[in-house]
Amino acid sequence: MTLFRQRLVAAALMGFGGQVMAQNQPQEPAYTPNLWRVEISPYTYHYSYNPDHRPVHLIGLERETPERWFVGGAYFSNSFGQDSGYVYVGRSYYKVFDSLPRVYLKWSAGILYGYKEPYEDKVPLNYHGFSPAIVPAVGWRFDGGWNTQMNVLGAAALTFSLVKEF
Repeated sequence: MTLFRQRLVAAALMGFGGQVMAQNQPQEPAYTPNLWRVEISPYTYHYSYNPDHRPVHLIGLERETPERWFVGGAYFSNSFGQDSGYVYVGRSYYKVFDSLPRVYLKWSAGILYGYKEPYEDKVPLNYHGFSPAIVPAVGWRFDGGWNTQMNVLGAAALTFSLVKEF
């Protein structure tokens, strides 16, 4: 990992930790039923180095119901610079930890498209660029409908996102 990436990850973790410590009496932001989310991801951390890796950028849109189920889609450049997409359904879980009411958990499951030759073997069960995917995530809800989120991309990477709810 480059020194820049190490500092970036350290700064993000310190900011997250500082936010947790600054909360004397944590309160969960109000939940809005039938909300929309826009997600952007400017950075993905790969667990291992590969000279073929390229920067990953993502933009996504989700719609969540009052029952906390959601549907969504994302467009992104995958780790090898190929245009890719992910359509999915999932579920959000709020107030999971009493001592950290701003933390939420999510999972999504859907169809991933875009890993084509010569990288079709980089995702499991790939068939002509299509493969199933499950993405767990953990996030932090700020006031004003802003969230930060970390998505776990299997054994390959972590994606860090900024999310706006409206």
